[in-house]
Amino acid sequence: MKKNILLCLMAIFSLTAFAQTEPNRLVVLEKTNSHKAFIVDRIDNIFFATVEGRVAADVTFKDYKTGPTGDTIWVAVTKTPECKSYKIACIPQSLSSKITTDEIAVSYFERTNQTMMQDDFTNAQMTGFDQPFNDNTPYTIITLGYDKYGVACSMSKAEFTTPKKPLVGTPKVTGEILNTTATTIKAKFTGNADAKGYAFCIFLKGEAQKQFEQFGPMMGLTNMGDMIKKWGVKCTGEYTYEWTGMQPNTDYEIYVQAWDVQETYADMVVVPVTTKKLGGTGVAKVNIEIKEFAKSGDSYYQRVIYTPNAECSLHRDIIIEKQAFDKSDMGEAGVIALLKEDHDKDPYWNQYGVDDATWNANPSTTYYACSLAKNINDEWGPLEKVEFTTPAAPAGSKVAPTRIAQGTSKGVTQIPFINAGKKQSEFRIIQK
Repeated sequence: MKKNILLCLMAIFSLTAFAQTEPNRLVVLEKTNSHKAFIVDRIDNIFFATVEGRVAADVTFKDYKTGPTGDTIWVAVTKTPECKSYKIACIPQSLSSKITTDEIAVSYFERTNQTMMQDDFTNAQMTGFDQPFNDNTPYTIITLGYDKYGVACSMSKAEFTTPKKPLVGTPKVTGEILNTTATTIKAKFTGNADAKGYAFCIFLKGEAQKQFEQFGPMMGLTNMGDMIKKWGVKCTGEYTYEWTGMQPNTDYEIYVQAWDVQETYADMVVVPVTTKKLGGTGVAKVNIEIKEFAKSGDSYYQRVIYTPNAECSLHRDIIIEKQAFDKSDMGEAGVIALLKEDHDKDPYWNQYGVDDATWNANPSTTYYACSLAKNINDEWGPLEKVEFTTPAAPAGSKVAPTRIAQGTSKGVTQIPFINAGKKQSEFRIIQK
């Protein structure tokens, strides 16, 4: 590897003899796609070096206390033999859980610009944090070690959880389900006199923690209570609320977070609820209507309306090119098998009422619009299929297509983002 890098560098410099303009920057591209650049005139020489062993500052959590002057953490920090300096920070576990590799840790510390440290500590105090710690919340002390060349190397972590604060009184909220249908949930919440306020939010069963893990680092949320208070409906006393547009025959959880007069969170209350099934016991069928074909921007769309009968519990809809349908490995059996697959990440896959769909489609192309439905007993009905041919390229339209032609969208991949927060400008660490 070293020989290859050296040969590449030699090749780069030798190519300058054939270039009309000599390069004046040396750029080092890392595997993370980040890069470091240098002005060539300022470079004296390029060489390789070897550092043996792990370069890190191992950190151990000792104690935590809070008081009138703020939060204090006691830690021990021990550098490995090749570690000459390190950076240290204390962050919520919702953030540290996203720092899964040394490369991510390097990026985090570069953006927060923490102070460089050199000393080992056996029982040091960390104080002067820019924000107070939340009670009953997991935190992480994280360090990043640097070698004698100033290269950021390995991280070390130590976890701890802040204790619960005593509540003022006994703030409590009860949740009662008043009514459910296939697509609605109506609930009543009652907070007692000790609850200064409360918030509630509904999730698919098992999804609340996933939502917190995904969005907590982006939004600076340190615990689940923060998320419910920020996202949920806030109220006091007695309050009735109805959710609409829910999925039939689906398990949900209503999270209720109450707080006292000092904004301290009480224990979370979770109210389970299940929506009712749609449909009947007869044969589930869908009526398909082919509507307009039009242009949207640089693409084209075909509008199709799928209308289920009263027996339908759910239906799944696609359009597919006739030439793809007619392939030996597809056909009617292949389309039925496709529509029976579950695609939980596709928000359009399960349809419960009339599906007024706009599909990406090409001009002058023959398609089949297909739909498969099942009844309340999960018995699939026959495949409904309508052949149609799109006309030549039409004029523009303001309508945007929402679906792809084969109806197998996997959804949008979320790119992780870590909100680094502010630098702990007044942070200090001293030996006790």
